[in-house]
Amino acid sequence: MRVCSLLPSATEIVFALGLGDDLVGVSYACDYPEGAASRPVVCHSLRDIKHLDSAEIDALVQQARANSNPMYWIDEELLARLRPDLIITQELCEVCAIASGSVFETAAKALDYQPEILTIRPYGLDDILQNICNIANAAGVAERGRELRRSLEARVERVTDGVLGKAQNGRKAEQDGRLSQDAPTGGIRPRVVCLDWLAPLRNTGQWLPELSELAGGEEGLAIPGGHSRELAWDEVREYAPEYLMIMPCAFGPERSRQEAQDKLTGLPGWSELPAVRDGRAIVFDGRIPSRHGPRVVDVLEGLAEVLHPERFAGLAPPGVFDPRPFR
Repeated sequence: MRVCSLLPSATEIVFALGLGDDLVGVSYACDYPEGAASRPVVCHSLRDIKHLDSAEIDALVQQARANSNPMYWIDEELLARLRPDLIITQELCEVCAIASGSVFETAAKALDYQPEILTIRPYGLDDILQNICNIANAAGVAERGRELRRSLEARVERVTDGVLGKAQNGRKAEQDGRLSQDAPTGGIRPRVVCLDWLAPLRNTGQWLPELSELAGGEEGLAIPGGHSRELAWDEVREYAPEYLMIMPCAFGPERSRQEAQDKLTGLPGWSELPAVRDGRAIVFDGRIPSRHGPRVVDVLEGLAEVLHPERFAGLAPPGVFDPRPFR
């Protein structure tokens, strides 16, 4: 089986299924796990954005949309030489990866045969887990997909069981007339905001609001399974989040921290937000939450550890988030 993955999430799934040796082509953004970057790059970005900040990237994307300009291109000659049996693409976000329509069109022109083209569309955690099975089925390793799904579900259950135990303890404390220590305000579910972009401000969408809830938080400005949207700063101030998760899409931890310093700390009332005042603004490695692969459970564990450190200390793999409070 010769597999070509045109998005980082699928590349991570392919490796997690033990199919790294079958991966013959990737996109320019496929940088995890370690072996991904050594594969031939089939899909390229038309623009180099590594040196741009959040506002500059947003302006570039808006301009491309307004002019109906593509943001990615496929190397047709290389694709023809690689002759993949399976091409994995997506139909979710044209900013993050090439759209499936372009993939079908290019494959029809470049190849003298019809490969299987698998399009994945994740909106929630269950979709992600099912996509793992779908990729495994298409690659002929269905049982590996089921095994990987079961192992991820077991980790999810560990978090939800821990959160449930915490919630039950909190209710008992309230019934006994004592202040619950479950959340900064004494409530069961603290208010959470996860930021997907910093200029303009955007919250997270799709699977991330669901992960926040599974981890025991309440992300009241977002809709589980819904799209990311722009946030007015006054909305955030009025919501007064007790936890602020800073995870700009596709930015590594150092870049995320610098962007937060540049774009957030000067906003009116920044230091008065409960999350900032109480040391509960946390920077994540933005490359991990934005990818709908196996590491989505790493993010869930990271959120649970931040929200309930006494219960989940050390649960998340190293590097998912920076434990130092961001002020």
